[in-house]
Amino acid sequence: MLPVSDPSVHNPIQIDPELCIRCNLCDWICPGDIIYKEENNKQTMPVVAYPDECWYCGLCESTCPTDAITVVFPERMLRNQTDVVTLLGKVV
Repeated sequence: MLPVSDPSVHNPIQIDPELCIRCNLCDWICPGDIIYKEENNKQTMPVVAYPDECWYCGLCESTCPTDAITVVFPERMLRNQTDVVTLLGKVV
């Protein structure tokens, strides 16, 4: 059973249902097992089952043969102003 998605959690993986051919590649390639797709069922769309555990690696996006997937980074990741020492917790 898939967990119920928390609406407060940023969904990093956007899947366009018009472009998706339901091939299962995104489910197979995801190293964090974030995406779930019922195998051998061309009727069902892939589901982002664990959006808060996404590593933002982009493998699903780069593997998709129809460019139906877009990885969307949250604003706090894009505009990060944290210095390296604070980020790494040590002097480099």
